Amino acid sequence: MTIPRIYLPRPLETGDACTAAGDQARYLRTVLRMRAGDPLVVFNGSGWEYDAVIRQRLEGGISLEITGKRPAPADAIDITLCQAIPKAEKMEAIIRHATELGAGRIIPFFAKRSVPRWPVEKSPQKRARWQKIAVEACRQCSRADIPEIGGIVTFEEMLLSSRPGGLNLIFWEEESAKGVRGVLQDPRQAGIKSFLLVVGPEGGFEKGEIDRALQAGFLSVSLGKRVLRVDTAAAVVLAVIQYERGALGDTERGG
Repeated sequence: MTIPRIYLPRPLETGDACTAAGDQARYLRTVLRMRAGDPLVVFNGSGWEYDAVIRQRLEGGISLEITGKRPAPADAIDITLCQAIPKAEKMEAIIRHATELGAGRIIPFFAKRSVPRWPVEKSPQKRARWQKIAVEACRQCSRADIPEIGGIVTFEEMLLSSRPGGLNLIFWEEESAKGVRGVLQDPRQAGIKSFLLVVGPEGGFEKGEIDRALQAGFLSVSLGKRVLRVDTAAAVVLAVIQYERGALGDTERGG
């Protein structure tokens, strides 16, 4: 039987007594109907998992005791996903999929053809919503660390996220010379374990944006002949990277 997991954003150690409140308490009480003595797993985003047991229900939440801790396996590769902001529901799906597929950081940015636009003052609210979705995705997929959702930036600011020594790829449907598989299987790239992946909006990138990315040290690559939906493209990009680097399908690291 799968033991339920919850997120508690606080330092934890074996022997600690703590309280699950708010959404976490409602989840344990109302959805799972858990009682005193029931076991669960707690994570706090530190890369550790904590065994816990329910002690009692309180008026303000549920009392827990931390009974043990263990490190979660570290990811073999480091992935940052830079995603041009699509329509709201698609961005939320991308955050969930990227979390499940091991992205360590997600940087939302506005491209020329990004459809959604909102006042600057709403950006923190969007970011907080996306971070909450990432936390929930971690709970569901048994991930012990939580990807960082970066602040919303411009295309030019996003280009500054490129990493020396890493592989910086921008995916463009009009690229005809380089496919992502060929780039990843190039012996010159064999030792690289840090990736920054840039996926465009619904309408794709403009040629001028690709030119600026190339000047900034990015490689323009294709996913193949099919033109994918933006939320599908982000998931495929991450899955391809994980598979080619041996981090997807390894039974020692999860399903």
